[in-house]
Amino acid sequence: MHDVSSPVTSARSPSPQPPEPSAQAESLGRDELYAVINAVARGPELGTVLPAIVDLLSEATACHACFVYLVEGGDRLRMRAASRIYADSVGRVSMRLDEGICGWVARHDEAVFLREHSLSDPRMKLVPELEEERFQSMVAVPLRGRERRVIGVIVLHTEAPREFGQEVRDFLMHVAALVAGAIENARLYERERERARLLDGLAALVQRIAGVTEREELWTLAVEGTRALLGADRTRLELVTGPQGTTQVVARSGPRLEPGAVDAPAVDAPERGSLATRLAAADAHVGVLAVERTEPFTRVERDIADTIAGHLAVALRTLELISRLAEENLIRDLFDAIAAGRADRVASRARAARIDPDRPYAVVVLEPVDAAGPWEGGPEAEERLRRALPGALCDLGTERLRVLLPVGRGAQAALEEVARIDAILAALAADGKLAVGRSAVQGRLTADPVALDEAAGAARIARALDPTGGMRAWEGLGVYRYLARAADGPAPDPRHAAAVEALWAYDDRRGSELVPTLERYLSDRRIVPTARALFIHPNTLRQRLERVESLTGLVLADEDPLSLELAIKVHRLARAGA
Repeated sequence: MHDVSSPVTSARSPSPQPPEPSAQAESLGRDELYAVINAVARGPELGTVLPAIVDLLSEATACHACFVYLVEGGDRLRMRAASRIYADSVGRVSMRLDEGICGWVARHDEAVFLREHSLSDPRMKLVPELEEERFQSMVAVPLRGRERRVIGVIVLHTEAPREFGQEVRDFLMHVAALVAGAIENARLYERERERARLLDGLAALVQRIAGVTEREELWTLAVEGTRALLGADRTRLELVTGPQGTTQVVARSGPRLEPGAVDAPAVDAPERGSLATRLAAADAHVGVLAVERTEPFTRVERDIADTIAGHLAVALRTLELISRLAEENLIRDLFDAIAAGRADRVASRARAARIDPDRPYAVVVLEPVDAAGPWEGGPEAEERLRRALPGALCDLGTERLRVLLPVGRGAQAALEEVARIDAILAALAADGKLAVGRSAVQGRLTADPVALDEAAGAARIARALDPTGGMRAWEGLGVYRYLARAADGPAPDPRHAAAVEALWAYDDRRGSELVPTLERYLSDRRIVPTARALFIHPNTLRQRLERVESLTGLVLADEDPLSLELAIKVHRLARAGA
């Protein structure tokens, strides 16, 4: 296990209670022990205690170099104090617990005393910056904390061979026990001081977050404040932007990414120096605050990050609500200005809402098909539409939702976007039992209420034709475009209106289908094609038409078929509440 030419001893260290020193040890080490005690009593800061211990040990043992390594991160030894000539290496030199004699001492909880040729020991790991090739002898003593847990190693070197007598060994064991206790007390003190610093910094950061009124300023404050408070290398804020929960980096602090590089997925691994703290508001996932550094994060730091994320989520939600309220008032004013034909107000409201008035747009109206009182599902329908169609400008009322939708420029782009919009609106209508109407695409935003009327009329037709929910576009209504506004006025012919009302009442009482039969016949105007379309026998069709004439007093061969068909369609809209 070691070079036979080098006298090596490895002795199991005594229990945490240092051994009773011999009379010789008392005479040789009493003053030095008092000096160590005085050094330990200087204060709880390791930066003060450890350098003093190194100086005292170097002088007391006549060694040429002294180092103190502490266990950090659970698997490494890092130099935290050294003789003054090697002070530049403090904090920089480290090794794994499975490396070198220091690692061996920490793992086995045993002291090592090498009289000479220390570099020939197979356990030795040469650290060039410490010039260890100059040294012959070496001592490595474990520092035991509470419950006999090794928390570090003290190392001594001499340039010439040196036999470490029992008095020196006993002295070092005493010193190791005193230093270990001082280290643990100092670490406890530093943890509490760091905790106090973090809590003070957290209180200040939370107060600043609560006072921010601009979204971009809040993003910047969150990443920069978190990075400074936690001593992180980099931070970034990712917010949910898409309907599928996809996130986008909106702010970052720290070194920039290399050109072409992308962010690695946020990973929550505090022990590896990575935090991915979830932002949630009202149980909704808002985003992630990612924090990275080379050192592991403590439990307190993790709690601090969680607290920052919680306050940040609330602040983001508050700003969103304020912004949405202002937007709602602005959009409502814009719709009212369009309906009133106020060109001046339309222009000013469009500018305030950051709308390009020269861009094509369409108006959409959404209404519940079973309207009875205030529309309770309105907010949910608005939220779904906003997620599906980002950029939509919504005005939610108690009975309907009006939407202004920008459309792509260019004929082909507009056609493709309108087709996509119609598919989304149709799905919303079917899922939410909504009557949805879309206006024709307007070339630019003007103070002309025609688009509002078209969307409202298309929604009325949709409710009439699709009682369980459906979507209609104005340009696809056909003859219903001429009826959308006629439902509130007189029927084309009073006789036909009265006849249609009587037929509908008969169908309601008997469960018959005279009105649909008549409507189909008026469209085809031939017995056989109509019978085929209705999947009935021609004689059955003739019997139904005779029944229509007997109930209404009409003679179908003498009536104006277009007027009678219009009366049926107008009555259908009126029955649907359109």
